[in-house]
Amino acid sequence: MHSSAEPRVMRAADFVEPGTVDARRDASIPAPAAGEVIVAVAACGICGSDLHMFRNGAYRDQLVRSTPEGYHVPGHEFAGAIAALGEGVTGWSIGDRVVGVTGMGGGMADFVAVPVNPYQLVRVPDAVGFIEAATTEPMADALQMVRKAAIRSRENVVIFGVGIIGLGVIQAIRARGIETGSLIAVDVHAARLEAALAVGATAAINARDGDVFDQIAALTGIEEGYNGISARIGVVFDCAGYIKHMPGPPPLETALRLIALDGGRIVCFGGYEDRMTIDFGPVIQKQPTIMGSNGYAPEELVEALAMMAEGRVDRGGLVSHQFPIGQAAAAFAAQCAPEALKVMLTMEKS
Repeated sequence: MHSSAEPRVMRAADFVEPGTVDARRDASIPAPAAGEVIVAVAACGICGSDLHMFRNGAYRDQLVRSTPEGYHVPGHEFAGAIAALGEGVTGWSIGDRVVGVTGMGGGMADFVAVPVNPYQLVRVPDAVGFIEAATTEPMADALQMVRKAAIRSRENVVIFGVGIIGLGVIQAIRARGIETGSLIAVDVHAARLEAALAVGATAAINARDGDVFDQIAALTGIEEGYNGISARIGVVFDCAGYIKHMPGPPPLETALRLIALDGGRIVCFGGYEDRMTIDFGPVIQKQPTIMGSNGYAPEELVEALAMMAEGRVDRGGLVSHQFPIGQAAAAFAAQCAPEALKVMLTMEKS
């Protein structure tokens, strides 16, 4: 291993149990395996999946990385600089500015091991700061969703859940120059709906204000036929998933009501905290395409960073809160608050 000078222990967030995240100062620093680098993390975002875990333990086994001390470190979307190179790593140097993506957490710490491959490690352009760069992975997720949806000219589009992912979907549509009809954001938090309008949505619907189908149909009209009724929506992006404590039907059920009578597409991304019951009848009647989206193509990581560097998307403006790693508990509490968009943990020394 080739490395710069390093301390022997590091700070890290530790997911203890639902509702409890502690800050540790004595976690072991990882050593890179062959084909890995160690990234000195500058900033790491709290993902929606991290919140599912924080609320009820969902996806825990997929979202944390264990340390020898028994700490469980979340965080899979981060940016920083390479601090060490594992055996066999070529084409990278200590000090290179990078975005890292891990499949099993570990990013909410001073250091994290990252495999060297185009899905998990990408260079950060000089024009992009670390805070903005740490939003690259969710932006790439959004780019894949938009690619898979194949939006047709002037189609009406609905996005359920406009946290960082749903906002990224709107940004991706606008930055790629896709011409839509109505581009409608649905959420229950006013701050997120305001942000959605700011990045390019044409309308914002608060699900607390009444039946979502009726609110959207008032904007787009109603289509009726032998195979049912719709609100003339060509594409629905479900970035909300299933949150157990939220009242009303799951967004997927409402999406099936909204979707067009022919040729509609529903892209599912938001996490599911548990099994759910929905009316699945419209799947037979309307024959929509329902597809999942998980991750991105490697070139979409590069595209996301290029969009930031060229000023085609403003990701830094979506970061509503920043906390030092020692305040990890406060950061998770803030991300749960209705006014939060993206909460970022930073590793600056205090």
